[in-house]
Amino acid sequence: MGEHDISDMKVATSAFWTATDVELATSGSWFRHPPEGWAATGVSIFAPAIQSGNMALVRSATDNCGMLASVVARMAIPPSCIITTDPQSINMENMPILQVTDGTEALLAMGRYARNKMRGKVTGVTGSAGKTTTVSMLAAALSAWGPVGQSRMTANLPRGVAWNLASVAWDTPNVVIEMAIGRMGVSSRMARPDVAIFTNIQPAHLGEKHTLHDIAMTKSAIFWGMAAGNIAILNRDMAEWETVRDEALRAKLQILTYGRHPESDSRLLDYDARGNKVTATINGQPVAYSLSASGEHMAVNSLAVLAAVHALSYPLAPAIEKVAAFMPLAGRGREVAAGIDGCAFTLIDDAYNANPGSMHAALTNLSEKPVMGRRVAVLGEMADLGTDAMSYHTALAATLNHSMIDRVYLVGSQYAVCWQALEDSKKGRFFTTVDEIKNELCALLQQGDTVLFKGSHSANIHQLVEWVLAKNEKRL
Repeated sequence: MGEHDISDMKVATSAFWTATDVELATSGSWFRHPPEGWAATGVSIFAPAIQSGNMALVRSATDNCGMLASVVARMAIPPSCIITTDPQSINMENMPILQVTDGTEALLAMGRYARNKMRGKVTGVTGSAGKTTTVSMLAAALSAWGPVGQSRMTANLPRGVAWNLASVAWDTPNVVIEMAIGRMGVSSRMARPDVAIFTNIQPAHLGEKHTLHDIAMTKSAIFWGMAAGNIAILNRDMAEWETVRDEALRAKLQILTYGRHPESDSRLLDYDARGNKVTATINGQPVAYSLSASGEHMAVNSLAVLAAVHALSYPLAPAIEKVAAFMPLAGRGREVAAGIDGCAFTLIDDAYNANPGSMHAALTNLSEKPVMGRRVAVLGEMADLGTDAMSYHTALAATLNHSMIDRVYLVGSQYAVCWQALEDSKKGRFFTTVDEIKNELCALLQQGDTVLFKGSHSANIHQLVEWVLAKNEKRL
């Protein structure tokens, strides 16, 4: 068998795309037909995410969707086939190749085709914050009833939604898809959610001409692909609640609500940070459980998840057990025992992204968390806040001043006024760049500190976290 000869390769039993399916979905044609009995497990557009049996979408000189042919050629385990607009450029002997006219359109068509084949239920999740965590928590909860397909690698724009839909076996009982604001109508009409979870509206993705109302209207396009009678699960406490509710009603959806609001169908009655204890009602059913993930925002996320479980007609008890065991994801609240030069501390990695709402939630969690030493916040700037960006940063001073946080380190010029408004007792240092704080971090921390790292991805606080964790790996 040659380096890229897959004619005798055993196909995983989970393979579900046939050669005919691929042709029908993409309107493409086989430049090099696969062997008889061939099948694929899905499609990949990103080399690090490719899985056994996946087809590979490969870009060409005139089409930028997919991965590089040179990368595919070096893969230890080759893909099941290549989809491309330029098959003549692929120099891989015996590799099945499908020619399409447009890579992106072929991928979106595969997403739509896969959705039409699915026999399970699809839940879409959107919002300004908490999407990825809610997707993962819901997938964990639904795993009590069999395999769950879910979004990978935060791929939440149309290409990513299509990739994820096309890579889920069609007999999977439940599929949970993250859906972002960009081209939401395209994603919604492709995914056609049976249930939609709307976590919140926050000042994110704001431009000079955008308002919270605009954000709410654009995200509400998640309802466009839903059928009358499907279920929208809405955070009753979110900004622009009436806007989102009205759009759900316009789509003739059933509405279930969650949150602290007294009118919530699933209501958070109490959250105790000592033990992360949740007391709530889920559509009238009293529940009490303790989370492994800390913070009231995690408790609210768990209500959204259990409301979805109820909407999908599953019993709550098995889901609660899964939700209670759920651990925060890297970059989204994960807690890690860390150390620098002999100074041991607890690192809270919430550095993937930030907006005013998620920043407030993270700071509240740090303030309420039972700790042995000091509470320390290392905060990077929040991006995409429009013309009022400075005021959003400055407003955090009030939250910090009324918190139990002992030391605050701010990174970035948008925090200049916030720094001046901080109480002197809380002031650590003000830095312009992440590199500056990196050079000083060892001297700033004390044994037993609990340290929150948070900021938008563009603020590069995540690089500081990666640097700390890399030092720990070398130490170990």
